[in-house]
Amino acid sequence: MLDDLYHLRERARAALQRGDLDDAANSLVLAAAQTHVAEHDYLSVLRPLADVLAKRGDPRSALTVLWYMAFSEPDGWKKAQGYLAGVPSVDRARTLAAVNDMAGAAREMENAGLVAAAAIYREKADDWRGARALWSRLAQVVGGGADAYNAALVQFNLSRCAKKCGDGRQAREASVAAVRLLEEAADYFESVGQRERAFDCFQVLVQIGRESGMFEDVLEGFVNCIRILREDHLKYFALQYFEDALQAAKERGELSAAATLAREASEYARALGMASASAHYVVMQAELWRDVARQHLERGAPPEIAENAILAAILAFGEVGHYGRVGALYKELALMNLEAQRKKHYARASQRYDGVRDEPIDTAPLPSHLRQDNHFPDVWHVDLIEWEQQGSAAEACADVLLDKRWPDLIRRKAMLARLTAFAVEGRPEDGSGQAVTARARLADQLAQLQLYAVLSPLEKLFTRQERQVKVAVLGAMQQLFFKRSFVTVRSGLRDADPAVVDQAAKAVESLYFQHAFDPLSRIVRESPQSHVRAAALRALARVDTIEAAEFLLGILEHGAPADRTAALEGLKRSRGARFVELARSSLHTSTPEVQAALRDVLRTRGVAA
Repeated sequence: MLDDLYHLRERARAALQRGDLDDAANSLVLAAAQTHVAEHDYLSVLRPLADVLAKRGDPRSALTVLWYMAFSEPDGWKKAQGYLAGVPSVDRARTLAAVNDMAGAAREMENAGLVAAAAIYREKADDWRGARALWSRLAQVVGGGADAYNAALVQFNLSRCAKKCGDGRQAREASVAAVRLLEEAADYFESVGQRERAFDCFQVLVQIGRESGMFEDVLEGFVNCIRILREDHLKYFALQYFEDALQAAKERGELSAAATLAREASEYARALGMASASAHYVVMQAELWRDVARQHLERGAPPEIAENAILAAILAFGEVGHYGRVGALYKELALMNLEAQRKKHYARASQRYDGVRDEPIDTAPLPSHLRQDNHFPDVWHVDLIEWEQQGSAAEACADVLLDKRWPDLIRRKAMLARLTAFAVEGRPEDGSGQAVTARARLADQLAQLQLYAVLSPLEKLFTRQERQVKVAVLGAMQQLFFKRSFVTVRSGLRDADPAVVDQAAKAVESLYFQHAFDPLSRIVRESPQSHVRAAALRALARVDTIEAAEFLLGILEHGAPADRTAALEGLKRSRGARFVELARSSLHTSTPEVQAALRDVLRTRGVAA
């Protein structure tokens, strides 16, 4: 590989000596495409590449290369700033932001007409009044309907900035508007099967509630986040969100809500077979009900309300065998200001537990090795930036390139994709063979980043009419394991071009991951084409969840002949254990035809029936 790199670099030098800038640039870009070489070798290619691009009169491409180099070379950012006069405002803004001139970056973004980006830079510069003015301006032009989600994010940002400026009235009004728009957007996303976007709505709702102090919004957001996670069978994420919701409720003193959440968490953990986690939540529920009772008594509420809470605690403690605590709570009830008959009843009940100890039980929260990073990104900024960029690959790649948190390999690939994007996005109406090939190459380069951020540019590329571009985008989607990828794939399945449909079917078969069950099963239910359903069934056979296993068993029992054949084929090749367990337990209650199919699967997998 290094030999090729040195050869291409020498070829570029020779081209420069004869004044052929195009050949020199092409040779150096080919050398830069060898993204796995060591950094010092890579920089030895980028230095002459930046110079050649500048000599060709392409300052944007030259600056793009300098952005990558600036993180490694002492005077890198100083050199980059020398190119600002010849580039658009958006590139000047990014460069200024990289050297921490956020106010200057905001001015340049505003000059570029990118109001959301300008407002975000104003926030980073602690210019909350300037940011508020920009969010307020944007709020006048972004309405509801199809734009309800983005309108909600704008209102939320306006509320945040108004609060920072001490304008409580505007903060409240914007917060109320954001909640209404989020609920409208969430309903829409769920109606079209984009639950992951609805999930974003509810996460923002949690944040709105926290900022505004409205616990009702926090609770609504968490409850719906948990619902979606459960429906998508992301069980450990769901339990983590139960814990986050519990913590939020306790912090706000909403102990009744916390106790209810703990009960639901215990039932969910029990359904998952996580006995110790279930017991942990039961004990937590009991302790919370006891605290609810004490809270009511301290507030001077009628004793009957506290009585009900203690009885709920008794039931929970009894469920896990903590009979000593049950007895203690009955004694508390006997001493409360209640009717004499009830007090006598509770006194007698407490005597039955004299000398009884709590039974030892295994209680533990969700184990650390099952916890996953559920850090919630600031989508109220990130998603608005994506919306404002309107699917620009050049801008999406710039975000990655200038983010040092990404590995050098990813940033190198983002740089190369951005160079391609300049040519593609600068000639949107060019339908020549060269332009079409460049668009297809861009789709492949974006796929290599394997980041969520490239989905929007790929979606825009897919709106092109050229078959080669559509097929390239669908090929890219095969490598992007996000539920949002199915939005483009499903569009491909509906395309009038059979070649596009075939490539979309290949993408369907490649997109097997745990939370792909919902879009894959929807394709099986809705697609009129047998080979498309077959692709989805083969993918489902590789999704090792009980839900996928039960769905496939249903296909074997009731599906069309072609679907049964595809499911059977996929199950024989699968390595997952869930269907094997289900097949063995269902073998003797199935029809003879299904029994034969199940035995065939088990025999092929080398499992005894």
